[in-house]
Amino acid sequence: MKDITPDLCAALFTGFRRYDQRIRARQYVDGLLSAPGRKSIANIAAAVGGPGDEQRLHHFVSDSRWNWDPLRSALTRTLEQRARSAVWVVRPVSIPKAGEHSVGVGRHFSADAEHVVNGQQAYGIWFASREAAVPVSWRMRLTGRWGRERSSGDEGVSGLLADVRRWGDPRRPVLLDVGDVPEAPALVSRHLREGCPLAVRIGGGLPLTPVRPTVAGAGRRAVPARRILATARRLRATPVTGGRGPGSVVTARVRLPDVGLAQEPLVLFGVWDGTAVAGSPPGPPEVWLTNMGTVSPGALWSLTRLPHRVAEGWRTRGAAVGLRDFEGRSLAGWHRHMTLASCAYTILSLRAAAPSSPSLAPPVAPVSRVRSAA
Repeated sequence: MKDITPDLCAALFTGFRRYDQRIRARQYVDGLLSAPGRKSIANIAAAVGGPGDEQRLHHFVSDSRWNWDPLRSALTRTLEQRARSAVWVVRPVSIPKAGEHSVGVGRHFSADAEHVVNGQQAYGIWFASREAAVPVSWRMRLTGRWGRERSSGDEGVSGLLADVRRWGDPRRPVLLDVGDVPEAPALVSRHLREGCPLAVRIGGGLPLTPVRPTVAGAGRRAVPARRILATARRLRATPVTGGRGPGSVVTARVRLPDVGLAQEPLVLFGVWDGTAVAGSPPGPPEVWLTNMGTVSPGALWSLTRLPHRVAEGWRTRGAAVGLRDFEGRSLAGWHRHMTLASCAYTILSLRAAAPSSPSLAPPVAPVSRVRSAA
């Protein structure tokens, strides 16, 4: 089978004006793919370079002035040509660091580790389908001694969405896998009212107003999302098959409590994955809110499996290409490293998908043309 690396790198690196920059970019990506262990610049240079290449690669990533946006834009266009009907998945990530000198390092709660860690906080956005999920853009959250909070969760997500809507199809659905992060209510309130197809994973305690008051037995008062779904589940549940086994989806129509009755209803849905409904705990493992009111429960189920693919890829393929390995005090250097590591990640993903599906088949064909909930 023909290696896709040369053609893909040629397509992605056209934005570099100088030939030596294209050479350094290809060296760096090759090193991310082949260097054993941590993907430090020293290890990358040892794997693919010669005398003096470590210094040249360090300058290329940390000190040169090339802008990473054209490379991320080219990556987005390349992926969209392969899968017109994929979706975007936004995920917060935690990058543990042993020391305190890398850019953005501080103590914070890591959802992956489920405890406080020392490291970097960031948001990434993945181009995701059933066959592959690839990160294309990043934002780091800078707090504490790194200066004032330059990128809150909301600003980071907004920046990522602005990136991909500028570079690609602005109607492509977005899944915000933010869960219980402190910014979740603001993310829900702001982005679900923008009109673009969107689904946000929320905490079960988020207060919402049911459109049908009898569903939660609370009149028109706002009540926790988990309570609305628990009541709706007793009335109806749609069985689905996939993931780790049989599951179910429960939906209810709701409004955000702070916008009044003029707002079009949203769809609240709970997802039980991998176990039978009988005997499961009262609250669903996953709670989602969406403005995609015409999408069937089965399609919603398929969409919400994609963040799990993203999470698994972050833990495995992301580690393989060094997404956690940048060491340096330069924020620009971190962005360049993450961009080139995303290119390496793409190569691994497309290599894995090629035998069964060279075109990266879409997860749910009609979802890019959904209407808001009526």
